[in-house]
Amino acid sequence: METMTTRLIAAGVLFFITILSGIWLSHAGKPYHSGIFTVHKLIAVGVIILTAISVTRLYQAAELRSVLVVLLVAVSGLFFLALVITGALLSLNIPLEGLALKIHQAVPVLALGFSAVTVFLLAGGQV
Repeated sequence: METMTTRLIAAGVLFFITILSGIWLSHAGKPYHSGIFTVHKLIAVGVIILTAISVTRLYQAAELRSVLVVLLVAVSGLFFLALVITGALLSLNIPLEGLALKIHQAVPVLALGFSAVTVFLLAGGQV
């Protein structure tokens, strides 16, 4: 479980760094600075991979495999997918940019919340 804790802490720290780099990127203005944008994307991919590995291993080891947990995993995955899609839309020069930005700013909180509840339940927490 020590490795799992380390992975989850690393994912949390990387998530925080992703948010900070996103704020930095948005303040740098358009066109986006390619260096900052690349760092932001790579860290975000790292967060998604670490979170997916952690949740998968927790799910395999968990005693609780309820429909609620499966639903939480699916919704968390959809939120991360929404972040990837809206991030891609923001990098393009398209008319939906305002909506994409609002979604990209709101969804991290939802992704973090749903992921945290999922990990809590898989780690043996009670509802």
